[in-house]
Amino acid sequence: MNNLREALFSVVLRSEVGWFEEPGNSVGFLTARVVSDTSMIKTVISDRMSVIVQCISSILIATVLSTAVNWRMALAVYAMMPCHLIAGLVQVRSAKGFATDNSTSHQKLISLTSEAVSNIRTVASFVQEEEILRKADLALQEPMQTIRMEIIKYGALQGAALCLWHMTHAIQLSCSIALIGNGLATFENCVRSYQTFALTVPSITELWTLIPMVMSALAVLDPALDILDRETTIVPDVPKVSHDEEDRIVGGVAFEGVSFSYPSRAKVAILDGFSLAIEPGQRVALVGPSGAGKSTVFALLLRFYEPSQGRVLVDGKDIRGYNLKWLRRQIGLVQQEPILFNLSIRENISYGNEGASEAEIVQAATEANIHEFISGLSAGYGTVVGDKGSQLSGGQKQRIAIARTILKKPAILLLDEATSGLDGESERVVMSSLAAKGWGKSSIGEVSSSTTTSITIAHRLSTVANADVIVVMEKGAVVEMGSHEALVSVSNGVYSRMYRVHVKGAKD
Repeated sequence: MNNLREALFSVVLRSEVGWFEEPGNSVGFLTARVVSDTSMIKTVISDRMSVIVQCISSILIATVLSTAVNWRMALAVYAMMPCHLIAGLVQVRSAKGFATDNSTSHQKLISLTSEAVSNIRTVASFVQEEEILRKADLALQEPMQTIRMEIIKYGALQGAALCLWHMTHAIQLSCSIALIGNGLATFENCVRSYQTFALTVPSITELWTLIPMVMSALAVLDPALDILDRETTIVPDVPKVSHDEEDRIVGGVAFEGVSFSYPSRAKVAILDGFSLAIEPGQRVALVGPSGAGKSTVFALLLRFYEPSQGRVLVDGKDIRGYNLKWLRRQIGLVQQEPILFNLSIRENISYGNEGASEAEIVQAATEANIHEFISGLSAGYGTVVGDKGSQLSGGQKQRIAIARTILKKPAILLLDEATSGLDGESERVVMSSLAAKGWGKSSIGEVSSSTTTSITIAHRLSTVANADVIVVMEKGAVVEMGSHEALVSVSNGVYSRMYRVHVKGAKD
């Protein structure tokens, strides 16, 4: 059973990002598939299968003994066995539907509970506890109505099955009396044969009682098998790694006529013929209004999705030709809302490089301007950050995420509003640290093998002013491109208007 859970978890982790955005693939649903449903199957297999084997053995042994005592009586007794089978099959058919509806209602409640707990701060801040409870009640109303009808039908069928069983006993006793009256059996043998059969009836009853549970487990297993059978469209291990461990990409990035729409909004074009070439070691900034497709550029470069048209190239090679795991190990991503694991600060930072030493972790934290804060904690680097970093402020979480990426030493650095939660001083220290590590061009303007290509998304124009190239995006396409000074000088340009608004807002 652990192997089944491991296989399910492996398929979930290897699936493309777009699959998680499909209806029905919520956190609660997948959690139920991997944990709750497999636990139910384990209970059936480990606890119930032994009882089923015991019941079958009892029936077989009773059949042999009854036949040895009086074959005529045994023949009469087992001639009525189809009646028991029919009654059992009726029970199974009714119980299967009953159990399936009950399981479905639980899945909906698990999904709602998981989402509510994951976003408990949002629920509490908007005082939506009663609304969540109302939704939970509504989620159970429809299944409850169905279950009530199933209970009535199940009870009626159960009564009919029991009636049929008692009728078979009456017929079997009548056959015994007839055999004794005709001298074909003695009273003693009839009692022995019938009593042997009577002792098997509980085994038969228990067997048919367990069958609905087995059927329910099989019904639960179907969605799990569907997950195991699905084929991931973006396979992280294909093609196989053909590079040496020391091989690294240089950092050149190019988008050639890329068009893309998210699976959940297939009719809305996010990128439309997007083209951009980034030289190794360049510091590039993406700016533009919300919804222009800036974050989508990062998602495609990390191959979370496949473009509907065009190609994404790294060092002149289509990224589909790289082993995805090998490629992602060399790309660092810091998001606007970084996600931390419910582990210690040390473990969260070392997530960027599991083989890093304590000195390297401390150095990365220092460069991210978070070491002093960590040192002031009672447990230091051993402090647990809480669920999704709930024990830290937004700025502290961002700096830990930056330290994690610094420790990774990526060839391509992606910063998605990575310093938006930092104060001016922290941003200056962090950006200076990144520049000091050669993440950009060297002071003499030559690209060295140690430099890192950096692509930054920021609405704060002071963050991107020092970029080598600023790319202005609008409606999924590049509308302007150049240095800060060149773009500001364009009187009616998109960037110059954004800059004037930014300067006016800073004065106000």
